[in-house]
Amino acid sequence: MKLKQKLNINFFIFILFVFIIYFLIKHQIIYPTIIPMIYNGGVNIFADWSVLINANICFDKGFDVYSNNPCDQWGRKHVYGNILLNIPFIQSFKNFYFFIFPILFNLLFLYVTINFFKFKNYIEYFMIFPFMLSPSIILSIERANIDIIIFLIVVFISFNKKLLFNYIPLLFVTLSKFYPISLATIFLFEKKFSKIILNFIVFFILIISLLYLQYDDLVKIFNNSKQFIGGGIYNFSFNGLALYITSLNIIIDNKNLNWIKYLCIFVFLIIPILITLRFQIRFIFKNYIIKDKLTENIYENRLYLLSSVVILSCYFLFSNYIYREIFFLGLIPWILKEREVNSNKNFINFYYYILCTKFVISFIITYIIRNEYFLLIKPILIFIKHSFDFYLITIILIFLLSSIIFFYQKLRNNQVPQNV
Repeated sequence: MKLKQKLNINFFIFILFVFIIYFLIKHQIIYPTIIPMIYNGGVNIFADWSVLINANICFDKGFDVYSNNPCDQWGRKHVYGNILLNIPFIQSFKNFYFFIFPILFNLLFLYVTINFFKFKNYIEYFMIFPFMLSPSIILSIERANIDIIIFLIVVFISFNKKLLFNYIPLLFVTLSKFYPISLATIFLFEKKFSKIILNFIVFFILIISLLYLQYDDLVKIFNNSKQFIGGGIYNFSFNGLALYITSLNIIIDNKNLNWIKYLCIFVFLIIPILITLRFQIRFIFKNYIIKDKLTENIYENRLYLLSSVVILSCYFLFSNYIYREIFFLGLIPWILKEREVNSNKNFINFYYYILCTKFVISFIITYIIRNEYFLLIKPILIFIKHSFDFYLITIILIFLLSSIIFFYQKLRNNQVPQNV
């Protein structure tokens, strides 16, 4: 398929999904699969974005919004960095900030992510649906969550090869929500060990200095941490998986059936990982298309690295809502590129379909649980969702370790090609 045809079909798909998502939200078809934010008997959209704007309004009035935010409908406290309390002219442009701006960045998010998908035939474009209509994507759009803006900044950083100009967006997103500090791995593409170390030192000195200036606010943010921790089917983290396993007790008719839990751990968690390691670990650590992700300085590699680092840091270090699953989309350009240009496609195809399956399973299980179908097996379904998350995370982690080991070996031997 020619480039012009791909651009035309991607634009058509973008318009299609704009109307689909608009229709689903307007007619409230997405609820209760997506948890609605209800106030005075009505559903409020863009609720995650509005809390930020309301915090700015109260902050201008002199409130300590980390402790009290009466401007918000639900009284939610500010849980982001101080840098996001300086949005200008909100009182003069309320309609723009509350409605138009979140619509604009949602549209940009849809357009950018849909253009990640470039296939050789029209049939394959149907694979976009599991991604774009998944609970994590729809929830992020319906709430206008700030993770969308961070995702767009990650895409921008991936496009920009002039690393010096990445300092400003990196500082902004790190001071806004802290977990993007992992994006400092972009400095690995400097290739020279001395430049890598220098950039890391400069960046972390800047971050530590700026965070020190808002130390009191940081303490209040962490005291409010329960406000942004997901639970059950909406949790995306290793901590969520561990807590769910330890707290899950299967009791039916007063009979302890916890053996079912251990059977599920073996079938859905241990066996898939062992099989994958048995048959694919050699490919991952030996194949050049995996190892060269840090030595070939191209957009797809940069976006893959940044997205995988964000996914891994969020999954293992924080308890998150499923908003963070939108960063899985950043893996797609590299995977699709390798499917198209490489002769050895078996594992790449497997990786891609595992990613697709993750979004399909998440949608089906979330839909069943939120609509209260099959309540008897609800605990098992939630466990399956967490298990599949962990399985995919394991693959991403092994990929990253393979790239870093190979990169270190080449760096040590001065074999890394320099930027042009």
